[in-house]
Amino acid sequence: MRIWNGYGSEHSMDLVLIGRFQTVTGAKAAEERMEALQALAEDKWSDDDWRSPDERMPRELGQALAEMKLYDMGRYDVDVFALDHSVTRTAETVRIWTDESDVQGFLKVLLHYGARVEVFSRHEWDEDAIARPDASNRSDGGSD
Repeated sequence: MRIWNGYGSEHSMDLVLIGRFQTVTGAKAAEERMEALQALAEDKWSDDDWRSPDERMPRELGQALAEMKLYDMGRYDVDVFALDHSVTRTAETVRIWTDESDVQGFLKVLLHYGARVEVFSRHEWDEDAIARPDASNRSDGGSD
């Protein structure tokens, strides 16, 4: 029997990350890198093995990251690519949708390829970065 111990919330983040690049080439490179990281994450999913000192960064994972020249990424940064998310690219813009609050792996890839990044919750903002009229004001801990 395996008992799962964890902390969580019933509330999803519903985050959007938008990376705007100077060129289509930069956007395509970031999109392709995220696809490669998703495949790597699904193949090397940690299943909480990172808690074991011997499994923090398997040699194969470290080698794959070095080949991608993503030296600042750790195991958990890669694991986030195995979780539910979507990535789309239109010209110089890459959009990522995720319900996860940990977006550091996505940010590292976007910034590595030179993106200017915007992050927002679709609970509060629409896709055009306009505040939703029905959004609660969460900055003060509640609504008026």
